[in-house]
Amino acid sequence: MIERSEAELPPDPGSSWGRAVTWGAVSGLVFASLVIATWGFVALGLDRDVIELPGVGILVAPLSVAAATIVVASAAAIALRRRFSGRPGSLWVALPGGLLAWLAFALVSGVVASWSRPEPGEADVLAPLASEVAVGLSTGPFGLAIVPLSAIVVVAVMLSTARPAGRDRGAA
Repeated sequence: MIERSEAELPPDPGSSWGRAVTWGAVSGLVFASLVIATWGFVALGLDRDVIELPGVGILVAPLSVAAATIVVASAAAIALRRRFSGRPGSLWVALPGGLLAWLAFALVSGVVASWSRPEPGEADVLAPLASEVAVGLSTGPFGLAIVPLSAIVVVAVMLSTARPAGRDRGAA
């Protein structure tokens, strides 16, 4: 039977930053796994490569996803710590993390693309601009998947760590 739970929970004296950071790290790993799986299905379904621009280094996508993962993990940890402390509105603090993750993804893709050097024998003229890589990657189907995936992960971690109100919380 499903019990009714209140919108805002009282502070949990057993919670600490360690618990919030642990859940944040787990949510970051889940987010990175979802991005990799989603990108694989999108690449297969659309018959496209993640980075289609010639002359772009192979580290652009992994480092960009790593930056987005750090933002999602941080947003989840901060929101969970806020909720563990009993402060209201913890979910509304966490949801902008999706947009911030997308922004971090775009910025890091541009920065890493600016480090790319053309292969020996290729002309510099063919190398795309860093802004072209950042805009192309973040507004394509691969980059746009970052926002809903991060929102799903943050909401899932908030719901999975919810506890019923009252003294009888059961075994934890």
